[in-house]
Parts: sequence; C-alpha cells; structure tokens
Amino acid sequence: MPRVDRVRQVGIFASSDEANAALSTGGDTALVVRGVPRMLLVRCPCGCGDTLVANLDRRVGPAWRLYTRGSSLTLYPSYWRDSKCESHFILWDNHVIWCDWKDYDTIWERPNRIESQVLAALPAHYISYVELAERLNEIPWDVLQACYALVRKNAAVANPDKRSGQFRFFGSRY
Repeated sequence: MPRVDRVRQVGIFASSDEANAALSTGGDTALVVRGVPRMLLVRCPCGCGDTLVANLDRRVGPAWRLYTRGSSLTLYPSYWRDSKCESHFILWDNHVIWCDWKDYDTIWERPNRIESQVLAALPAHYISYVELAERLNEIPWDVLQACYALVRKNAAVANPDKRSGQFRFFGSRY
C-alpha cells in the first residue's frame, strides 16, 4: 500500500482491542477513552500495516498531546518510529506531513490564522514555540508555523540554534 497524506477518524472506543479492530487501512485512527483520552491508535500511514500507539495519558509515562478542532485531529510532537518502517511524520489537522525532509520546509510557509496573536505574545527574549503555544492555548504546530512566518517578515528572530525551537520579538513595541 502507498503512504497516505491524510488520516481518517474511525471512532472512539473503550478498549484498545475494539479500537484496533476498527482500523482497516493506512491512516485510520481510533481514540481510546476511559474517563479521559488514554491512547490514539493509528494504522501506520506509510502503508506497512502496523498499528502505532500514541500514549495520551501522562500518568503512565511520556505522552503525546492530542488536539481536536472541529473534526480535525492533531498530535504533538511528531511520531517517529526507530524500527521497522522507520516512519517519521507530523499529524496536523488530519494531514500527515512526512518528515523525510524533501518538502519539509514548505509546510511552514502556508498562511497562518494566528500570526498576529503570536506576534503580540512574543517576548523580547527567546521562548520555545511549545511554551508559547501553551500560553496561547493553541496547537504547537500552528504557533511554530506563525513564528516562521514572522521571521520571514522580519518581525521575529529565530534562535541561531535551530533545534531549540525558540523565537523572540524583533524590534521595539514602543
């Protein structure tokens, strides 16, 4: 099967067995909820057929964050398999953005609905886009996209260590 560029939500289930049984094709997702969201199961979008498990419950260890906006699903951070198919992707607004670095930079060049909100919140010192997203109650990928747009417009500065994911306001507000 070829890899997909979108995911499809198949439902919310009380057990991982029920959720896994509902997955049929690459990109299918099923949410397991028992009181609170516990895990997101994803049929690997690469087409290998494996079921990926994203823990959403911080009480049992490191966890991804799941964001829903309308019928769109976003998972943060990226999902990176270090074995088998070795897929690495971002799941953002039901889109699968492959981190194979071929077209990776172009995803940050799209128009962004929260750019002015991010600009108003950027401090004069460097701040992580993840921390900024938490302060703004926004999706980290949206905030990162807005930060890159602001850098291109010379309204923000990225930390020279690009891996830091930190940005700051450029200029003066007064």
